[in-house]
Amino acid sequence: MIQPAPLRIGEYTIVRQLGEGATSNVYQAMHQKTLALVALKQFRKVFQSDVHKKMFLTEVELGRKLWHKNIVHVLGADLTEKSGPYLVMEYAKGVSLDQHERSDNLLPLLTVLSVIEQIASALCYAASLGIVHRDVKPANIILMRDGTAKLTDFGCAVPMQEMGSTIAGSLAYMSPEQLEGEALDQRADIYSLGAVMYRLLCGKNTFEADSPFDARIAVLNFPITPIERYRKELPKNLVAVIDKAMKKDANERYANWDEFIREFGEAAHAIRMYDYDVDLYRGFSMSTQSVLSDYMSASREFSRSGFSRSVMPGTDGA
Repeated sequence: MIQPAPLRIGEYTIVRQLGEGATSNVYQAMHQKTLALVALKQFRKVFQSDVHKKMFLTEVELGRKLWHKNIVHVLGADLTEKSGPYLVMEYAKGVSLDQHERSDNLLPLLTVLSVIEQIASALCYAASLGIVHRDVKPANIILMRDGTAKLTDFGCAVPMQEMGSTIAGSLAYMSPEQLEGEALDQRADIYSLGAVMYRLLCGKNTFEADSPFDARIAVLNFPITPIERYRKELPKNLVAVIDKAMKKDANERYANWDEFIREFGEAAHAIRMYDYDVDLYRGFSMSTQSVLSDYMSASREFSRSGFSRSVMPGTDGA
């Protein structure tokens, strides 16, 4: 049974619940004296083992250290609160992108490109400080009304080249080396952001599996399902970026964030220069996409022919 949100936590009055994670609840809250609106994340009592406390402390420590426009800032924490330790974060007014990860509710392509650019910048900054996020997924990205995207939840983060005390993250977005519990570097987060881009563009995971066991086998051994199966008209240079970011062998991926950002930026620029709307196909079945593709191809050829409205035969454009 879902428990009602508390009325008060520490010095904060709870306004409403914003979300519920695997181990914690997140609330919109107001400081009783300053009246400042914040996001308050509190661990549930059942998840207050030593392992979870360590993850909580990691998030507090890194949150205070990381200052980037595309990362949700940690403002404070209270580890002694009787109802459970909590941390206080800036309130980023927007929606988490797990609300746009289904095929019937996808974001426009240009919005996805903007989100990926911003989160790549945030992860590049984290990598410059020697940090691997380990849990990059749509639910940990907030898109604000002004188009700003913010990355949150560094509870699973680890220093580069170190192994976490546990294998942590979300299976659909975990690289093979992360799933195997190996030491990680920025290429693990590059893989995860590639998986996020895939999901936001087509509303599907990169593999098809009926159980966590099958999903694990798929992540470790099988190539990703070609994204063209779900969105036929995505430009090939963008598809190539996704494919390279998600290579099973980390040595075949982008070597670092600078390399990823450069090639992704080139693909994004080309898309922004397109003379037709790729989003026309968004959300349709493959059979419908084929019909639309044939129609649009014929339409573009017609517009370039002598029968276009701008130049009619025999008029010399006059």
